[in-house]
Amino acid sequence: MGKTKVLTLGDTEIRATRNEIGISVACNIKNTTDRTHDIKVTVSVGNGSDWVTTNNFEFQKVAAGQTASETTVMGASFEGELPDDPKIYVDSVIFS
Repeated sequence: MGKTKVLTLGDTEIRATRNEIGISVACNIKNTTDRTHDIKVTVSVGNGSDWVTTNNFEFQKVAAGQTASETTVMGASFEGELPDDPKIYVDSVIFS
């Protein structure tokens, strides 16, 4: 339905595409450290003015050198018109 927007921040890549039920958001992150980590990525998607939704992607035990991926639908409960050209924000990336 909408075009896919891609945001890359270091080893984190976020893809957001509007579809029939919301905005499909994929989070991919590579663990470039030398040990296994739990990684939490907080992502917000909005229209750039008055609407935003936030999601936490939590990846458990990502081995050194491996990439973790997860996809979710955001904004499905929004009552207005979802943006065709969503704005993507990476709020935080936490390794623990």
